[in-house]
Amino acid sequence: MSRDESPTPLAERWPQAPLDLPADQLTPQLRSAAGRILAGHAGLGRLHLQVCGGCGQVQYPPRDVCVACLDGTLDWQDVATGARLVSCTTLHHSHFPYFQARLPWRIAMVRLDCGPAAVVHVDEVCKGEPGERLTVTLRRDGGGMAVLFGQPESMMANKDES
Repeated sequence: MSRDESPTPLAERWPQAPLDLPADQLTPQLRSAAGRILAGHAGLGRLHLQVCGGCGQVQYPPRDVCVACLDGTLDWQDVATGARLVSCTTLHHSHFPYFQARLPWRIAMVRLDCGPAAVVHVDEVCKGEPGERLTVTLRRDGGGMAVLFGQPESMMANKDES
């Protein structure tokens, strides 16, 4: 390219084909072996996470060794589904076609009662106030992978009573 020529704009060089596919035809991102095991437990209305056999620390996201003691003995167990909301936001923009088709999208940072902090998808009836109590369970996303989903504890109590 000579000095008088301007470079081709990035938008013209960026591959367009994958983003031109309908959102429901996009393949999910690659997941680790532990992530695929987590997906196997999704949709059962519970929270099934790794627990360290050495120190008892609950792990999220799934790992190969314990984040606290580096022990490699991580067993999958049902854990408490309660959580305290730390912060909440609503996304109005996304670069991912799957989410673009579903905006606005609410997400929150929570502290799980079993220990770890996690980003969860939240129900539209969630007030989004710090300290709000949520019930967090595993669900499957559009690609069949596991995601954490939170609902107000009061909603879950009402479901149990009916």
